[in-house]
Amino acid sequence: MQYKDHIHNLKSFRSLTGFTHPQFLLLLPYFAAAHDDYLSEYEMSGKRRSQSRSFCIYKNSPLPSEEERLFFILVYFKNNPLQEYHAAFFGMDQKHCNTFVNCLNHVLRLSLETMGLVPAQTDKELSQCLFELSQGNSLPVLLHNGTERETPRPVDYDEQKEKYSGKKKRHTVNNAVIITASCLVLFVSQTICGKMRDKKIADMMYSFPYPSTLYQDTGYQSYRPDGVNRVQPIRKSRGKELSDEDKRINREISRVRVRVEHAVGGIKFTRIVKEECWLRANSFVERIFATCAALHNLRIKVNPWKYKI
Repeated sequence: MQYKDHIHNLKSFRSLTGFTHPQFLLLLPYFAAAHDDYLSEYEMSGKRRSQSRSFCIYKNSPLPSEEERLFFILVYFKNNPLQEYHAAFFGMDQKHCNTFVNCLNHVLRLSLETMGLVPAQTDKELSQCLFELSQGNSLPVLLHNGTERETPRPVDYDEQKEKYSGKKKRHTVNNAVIITASCLVLFVSQTICGKMRDKKIADMMYSFPYPSTLYQDTGYQSYRPDGVNRVQPIRKSRGKELSDEDKRINREISRVRVRVEHAVGGIKFTRIVKEECWLRANSFVERIFATCAALHNLRIKVNPWKYKI
């Protein structure tokens, strides 16, 4: 399978990579620059070179250009295939496929950072993002929620208990996300065990130091950050029913709050964070969700989602 065989079939190209061809071409120059900079300092295996040098791709490489290499890693992320299968499609063996996946994953992350698309991952970085949003004329509208991803069952018994999610009835890892009303991902938390609940993640990993309007679900019932206007559905009391007015209010809130589910769906459009991921080297599982959130942000930047609140 080669890049040039699919650039004229727009439907096939988007199904394989998760991007339209114009979006791919927008990312390509940043990827090419990051690719050459990284490989002039490091080998494909990740080992640092004894001295830096200008990098060129060998003619006999199974991926002989930056276009082919970006196509290779995007197809891998979008479809989450077995490495043996992916290697056969691109004319290489599994060992080389694994080397390319780990190297090009790092290069892709560097290129997305250069474009300013990688979401904040610490409370300090989030504070800077919120400060910039607070400089506008209106109060920023934010939404937050947690999302779980399946992971293979750990061998260690204690780790099995830690990662077992009673909600999903599977072994999972968890990330919290904060988005804007236009579905742009501002923050992705560290990847932690699926057993931890959303409210506890919020208490531990992020805060809202600047005024904003925050939409959240009833799982954050007791989460009350200072200076934030919380909007969440009205919870039904035990043994009682909600009034028609309460139900109407909940529907109006849900029309806005569902955007966080749309954003999570946009991130999980790349199947490597929707299905089980078996890669373990270089903290792959822990880092890949933020990379896929950045890919989602690229699609949003090119085709902004309109909203009305």
